[in-house]
Amino acid sequence: MAINVYHTYTADVEILYYVSDNDEDKVPYHLDERMVGTMDDIAEHVCINLVKHNFVSADVCSAETGEVLMIIERT
Repeated sequence: MAINVYHTYTADVEILYYVSDNDEDKVPYHLDERMVGTMDDIAEHVCINLVKHNFVSADVCSAETGEVLMIIERT
């Protein structure tokens, strides 16, 4: 298993996890998770949750603008 991480820096984010990798069926699993930290800390936290809960991907979004800042996918 590999995990790909694509990110830019931010400090305050909201995280959406997905249970399906099919774009048509891509429904977020809402954990209502908000986190403040470095991008490395956030990426590590998200990777742990991907494996623990068997999610296929996650979008890390700016809590201020809603912009997607990091996409983490399991392959």
